[in-house]
Amino acid sequence: MMPDLDGRVAVVTGGAGAIGRATSACLSEQGARVVVADLRGSEAAQVAAALEGEAIGVEHDVRDSNSGVALAARAKDVFGRVDILVNNAGVNSPTLAVTDISDEEWDRVMDTNARGTFVTTRAFLPGMIEQGSGRIINLSSIVGQMGTPFILPYTASKAAIIGITHALAAEYASRGITVNSVHPGLLETGMHDFDDWAKREGMTLEEAKEHFRNLVPQREYQTPRDIAEMIAFIASDRARHITGAAFNVDGGIRMH
Repeated sequence: MMPDLDGRVAVVTGGAGAIGRATSACLSEQGARVVVADLRGSEAAQVAAALEGEAIGVEHDVRDSNSGVALAARAKDVFGRVDILVNNAGVNSPTLAVTDISDEEWDRVMDTNARGTFVTTRAFLPGMIEQGSGRIINLSSIVGQMGTPFILPYTASKAAIIGITHALAAEYASRGITVNSVHPGLLETGMHDFDDWAKREGMTLEEAKEHFRNLVPQREYQTPRDIAEMIAFIASDRARHITGAAFNVDGGIRMH
């Protein structure tokens, strides 16, 4: 059986992070040629060099519209087209009460997570429209679906990504482009500030991790590979009739 993504071209933003690395590897294993994009250009190049198939690393700032245009142009110059865009780049919020959140902190998180998803997608849409096909996969979070205290900028930015996903899916469904979101649960990747939360609650770090683990019905954290395999499925032809959907990979936290 041929790999699900044989010959496809995928761009992964935030490709040097934990989920980005796992996603780049998973897509490559499925036969995709991969553009690993990250603000840390040298690390993106290292990730690309370690992949099984064809891949390049590109320095890219999701907050910069011109950087998005340049990334789309580079991907097309090297591989001729882009079939899959994974908007994975993101930053977390420190745990703060709303009254302690500065304008600068709000802008930092929203610019990277929400605006970054928008401007990067905008840069790649013309090519997908021209070829009449594409897969756009946006990384949101379960916190975008629920009220989560002390991380308002992060929660708001991830909720915005869900809205962006729905609007894009509705607008481009008839053009052969699917748009879906993936919502990780709890991962020990550095995105979740267990240490800060533990200090505020008077717990040790291990007690805090156990507390959060017990919030997961399956009683275990998810891994970057868990997220990557869901992304690879959505990118494949097996998911060609799925658009505007939210995929929770969270061990059952957000049961409906």
